[in-house]
Amino acid sequence: MSKRKGSHRARRALKDWTKGNRERISRLERDGNSDEHFNALETGRQRMKLRAVTIDEIGDIESLPRGQVVQAQSGAYNVLLDERDDTLSCRVKRGTSTENNDATLVTIGDYVRLQPLEDGYGLIHHIEERGTYIGRSGTGRQKGGHHVIAANLDQIFCVATAERDGFRRTVIDRYIVGALLGDVTPVILLNKIDTADDDYFQALSDDISIYAELEYQVLFTSATVGTGVAELREACQEKTSALVGQSGVGKSTLVNTVLQREERETGVVRESDRRGRHTTVDSEILSVPGGGRLIDTPGLREFGIYDLEPQELDGYFVEFLDYLQDCKYLPCSHTHEPDCAVLQAVEAGEIDEGRYASYLRIIDTLEK
Repeated sequence: MSKRKGSHRARRALKDWTKGNRERISRLERDGNSDEHFNALETGRQRMKLRAVTIDEIGDIESLPRGQVVQAQSGAYNVLLDERDDTLSCRVKRGTSTENNDATLVTIGDYVRLQPLEDGYGLIHHIEERGTYIGRSGTGRQKGGHHVIAANLDQIFCVATAERDGFRRTVIDRYIVGALLGDVTPVILLNKIDTADDDYFQALSDDISIYAELEYQVLFTSATVGTGVAELREACQEKTSALVGQSGVGKSTLVNTVLQREERETGVVRESDRRGRHTTVDSEILSVPGGGRLIDTPGLREFGIYDLEPQELDGYFVEFLDYLQDCKYLPCSHTHEPDCAVLQAVEAGEIDEGRYASYLRIIDTLEK
């Protein structure tokens, strides 16, 4: 670990060494388009900005009721209205507008403008810009796009399991990068610790201790025996949180235990490969006893980092920030360059080797 003191949040603020703060060469400039052509184009977000659009003689968008998506499943959305304690079952209007460019149109946690219909139904007309989010690169039919898992969050619990041999830190590190990209605080959660024998649990504890050293909160839980549940419930207070992790890590069981009621369907892990089945097919915002809100999300088999250049990744490994400007070459990939301050810190034991290995694996996927 680095010997240099001080909060990584403060260091990050001082360095401004993250996506959006670095100068990035646009595709138009790289392809040789003229400045006149470049300046004449609107960005995707500018094209999607809120406009006063007349809809079925109701008036403009801002005149419609506002609410938050509190449950989402297969194109159906339950929206809790702001001005009254009333939930409408909604679909999305054809041609609806959004302030979120190249991303999932509607997701759990979104604030929307909607048209109430009869019998408790509604029609979503507009999706407001997301303040924070957790998302990944789209897969399958959504490949190449931005799949937003949940929006307007305070924190995510990056859930891993002690049950499965071959615990991979890279998965957690991917969730951390994704959280930081969406301005969400990551919390590391190791679940099912009752399944690990003493030696294996000690090895896992040693491996995961690096996150506490990096000033990330770390929780150890077991819904089966109740270990760490009170701490998890306390961490949820006065915040909107989401559980994010692979299928079978026990997210839904944790939700039921924290909420003290059977709210979410749970499944079993296959004995053949110790992987979970997709028992959670929807997302829902649930109230936590004592305060706070918790979202259980469907299990993730892949978590690709969306819209991040390889040269920007180092800004999301907080322990690198003390060294970035000391590299001989800028930008530096920290993989092979001579006089690289990050490589020197890894060799000196000031940067954890496991975290650096995660960095190499992730940057390799960004370069493809």
